[in-house]
Amino acid sequence: MPSFPTPMSPHSAPTLQTRLDSRRNNLDFLRFAAAAGVLFSHAFPLGEGKGTVEPLESFTRGQLSLGRLGVAVFLIISGVLITRSWERTPDTARFIWARVLRIFPGLGAMLLLTVGVLGPAFTRLPLGDYFTSPDTALYLLGNFALNWPQWHLPGVFEANAYPHAVNGSLWTLKYEVGFYVLTLGLGLAGLLRRGVVIFGFVGAAVATFVTGRLGFWPELYLYFGGGAALYQWRAHVRMSPWVAAACVAGWLVTARLGYGCRIATGLLGGYVVLYLAFRPLGALADFGRRGDLSYGVYLYAFPVQQTVSALLGGRTAWWVNAAVALPCVLLLAAVSWRWVEQPALRRKDRLPAWARRPAAPVTALPETPPRPAGPR
Repeated sequence: MPSFPTPMSPHSAPTLQTRLDSRRNNLDFLRFAAAAGVLFSHAFPLGEGKGTVEPLESFTRGQLSLGRLGVAVFLIISGVLITRSWERTPDTARFIWARVLRIFPGLGAMLLLTVGVLGPAFTRLPLGDYFTSPDTALYLLGNFALNWPQWHLPGVFEANAYPHAVNGSLWTLKYEVGFYVLTLGLGLAGLLRRGVVIFGFVGAAVATFVTGRLGFWPELYLYFGGGAALYQWRAHVRMSPWVAAACVAGWLVTARLGYGCRIATGLLGGYVVLYLAFRPLGALADFGRRGDLSYGVYLYAFPVQQTVSALLGGRTAWWVNAAVALPCVLLLAAVSWRWVEQPALRRKDRLPAWARRPAAPVTALPETPPRPAGPR
């Protein structure tokens, strides 16, 4: 009688720590898929107009769009990688410098291209009026500063199905940077190494989100904090397909009930994302070998999709918008990676003068926590 493999039980599954120790993972693919998901999500309102409902939004009874899910995936992965970055190199200057190089060169280049090329090409105003308008400078400087987002450029995309907005994806960046600052603060205070503190923050985020306070902060921290919490407990969290399936089932229940889907995305989705990220999936592990296009796709998708709508008369079917925009976005993302992001990241170990001052040492934890004493 033929024998069949016994399904792996949750107790015998490898830990997240074991998966993290492996160099092969699917993180680049998942980040790219998340960025592409944001593009496809935006294709509905940008192509067909405000109020257009996408399939995932309909399935979750208005709770979650594909774009919001993509943002959640980004933040879950970021929660793991940023927390690990601090624990590996608990140096304030190096931590800040690495985050600056990851966010701002690509953002700055995209904003300059938008203001200097796209805006003049599509504004309905005389170029003199466009360049001297305070809104033009505010778009460039406010969006680069992250805390004063400006959505429109003078006279640009006024007749589009989704009028005026030039890049509606930038709103998440200030939250991402805010979580970097939070991670740094917890690390300097010696609290980041205590996983219970992370769970406390996640609990607080759930409570404030349920009460409707603090805007997007609690919801987005559910995602980032969920990834950070799983990382802190990596030696105890086992990557089991059965647990992942149970998390998906729980998420589906909240989706169809019409309540709690975003909370479930933070509390349950983090496990699923990391299970997929560190499960061997063959060729997907080499997806980012030639470059990480995810950030470039995220930065350029919205303005390119608005450009497509403008060139096609202001309104198109969502799939036309996505199909025409995607190749252009991929090209811009590749250029951004090759000529802006990658050269910037190569300077990660070349600290500027302000960052070379000796900092108070912070003791780093061992990458693999010691195993408890006792029978094994």
